[in-house]
Amino acid sequence: AALFQEYGQNSGYTRLTDPDPSRENEVVEKMLDEFDRRIATVDLTYASSKNLDVFDVVTIASILEREAKLPAEFPLVSSVIYNRLAKPMRLQLCASVLYTLPEGTTSLTNDDLDEDSPYNTYIHDGLPVGPISNPGMAALSAAAAPAQTNYLYYVLTGADGSQTFTATYDEFLKAKAIYKQKFGSQ
Repeated sequence: AALFQEYGQNSGYTRLTDPDPSRENEVVEKMLDEFDRRIATVDLTYASSKNLDVFDVVTIASILEREAKLPAEFPLVSSVIYNRLAKPMRLQLCASVLYTLPEGTTSLTNDDLDEDSPYNTYIHDGLPVGPISNPGMAALSAAAAPAQTNYLYYVLTGADGSQTFTATYDEFLKAKAIYKQKFGSQ
C-alpha cells in the first residue's frame, strides 16, 4: 500500500507519495525531528507560567488554525482561550466540535453541540484531548504567547474572515447581530 503522508501544509513538509515502505519509520522520524527543531524556536515561558506544556500549546495552535481565518488574529483568539481557561469558563469552540463531524461539515446543529466527545468544548471543561489540525509556526507562536487582552468572546463579522473580539457577553451579542445581518442566521 502506498504511504500518502503530509505532515501539514503549514509546517513546510512535503508530500511523499508511494515511497519505499521500508522507509516509513525514517520518514516519521524526519518529521518528528523537524517538529522538534521548529518547536525549539518557540518561547514557551508564558505558556509554562500558566501550567501549559508543549502538547497543550500544540493543541491551542491547532485550534487557532481552524478558528481564525487571518493569521494576524491568532494572538487574539489565543488570548480568548487563555482568558477562558483562567476563569474557568468552557471554551465553546466550534472548530473542536467540527473536528469530530464528517469532513466537509461547515455548520453545527444543537445536537452536534450536545454530542459527547472528548473534543466537544461546549460540554467539557478545558482544552480538547488533543490537536484538531496541523498548526504552523504563526499559530504555535501565538499559542505559546497570546496577546494580552481581556477578551472572552469573538465572532466573525468581516467578509474577509476578520472577527470582532469582545470582553463582555453583551458586546458579543451585538457583534453576533452584525454576523447575522451580514451572513444570515445561525
